[in-house]
Amino acid sequence: MASIQAKTIPAPGQLPNVRHDALRVFNVLKAGGVAILPSEVGYAIFASSADAIERAFAAKQRKAGHSVGIIGTYDLHRGLHVLDDKRFEMTRVLTQDLDMPLIIVAPYRDDHPILKNTTPQTLAKASKNGTIAMYVGGGSLLTELCKLNEAAGQLVVGSSANVSGKGQKFRVQNIEQEVLDVADIIVNYGLQRYHIYGQASTSMDFENMRVIRKGSCYELLQERINKFWGIDLEKDETK
Repeated sequence: MASIQAKTIPAPGQLPNVRHDALRVFNVLKAGGVAILPSEVGYAIFASSADAIERAFAAKQRKAGHSVGIIGTYDLHRGLHVLDDKRFEMTRVLTQDLDMPLIIVAPYRDDHPILKNTTPQTLAKASKNGTIAMYVGGGSLLTELCKLNEAAGQLVVGSSANVSGKGQKFRVQNIEQEVLDVADIIVNYGLQRYHIYGQASTSMDFENMRVIRKGSCYELLQERINKFWGIDLEKDETK
């Protein structure tokens, strides 16, 4: 097994190179590997093949039967999810114009091309009650990686890079050793943007306009949905 330093990019003294780094990660995922990457709401662990997904979530000590999310661009969300035009306009403004990281939960098209090469085992993990949760946003590296994945028809699932229940990690050095060990490549871009929240991403069911999880930037989501669409979301009583 490669040492943590040997499988971490960029190497000491090198600068981040989003296109180059995304391509390296893409090739690792395509070959059945596991990757740890930065996202604005903390470091996350990603995999594509059924075996890699099992290894990643075993390292996280995730309980069996727990559904997982996928990562994607707004375009994949628009093509895969089933929502009306008003809801798609809402998610476009939030994730594209206002640059918000967000987990979007909605029904999905089971005939979408990206699902053709997805095993039933993986699809069962990535879907729940006829919906799929997709993380959209999260920074330029994830956006570039998602474009490569989608062009290749590769579905990638992910979760926070931590042992389950141990909280978000906003620096690589804070990730538990057993999670670092399972990764074939680690991208270390240092402290991530929304560390001030100490929380995972906000998740929302856009078909029913129901908040599933209040996380990072929730107060922004709450205010903006009210300001632009006149919809009142529930308050975060923990604040």
